[in-house]
Amino acid sequence: MPDGVEKRRFARTELNAAAQYRVAGDETLRQGWLGNISAGGILLWTDQALPMGTTLCLRISSDELGEGEVEITATVVRLEPQRLNERFGHGCRFDAIYSGPYANAG
Repeated sequence: MPDGVEKRRFARTELNAAAQYRVAGDETLRQGWLGNISAGGILLWTDQALPMGTTLCLRISSDELGEGEVEITATVVRLEPQRLNERFGHGCRFDAIYSGPYANAG
């Protein structure tokens, strides 16, 4: 496959939205920022480096998503090679998405 060929399964849409996240098993809620989103995952910028395979619980509130608040369980599957404004980029694959009246359940 030639260099520069898109390998992603889903098209990405640029998105600038704040997100709250916590590492599964840890109750500390942290602030992050979404860089893009697709049907399969997101690019999450954080102040801390997260290892590959980390499971995250995210809460996203954005008018751009049209759902109000969405809660997501995702796994870090890729690390962005370059930092942006002292933030670390993490490609995250969606494991589960909750919106509407069930978003705050469990």
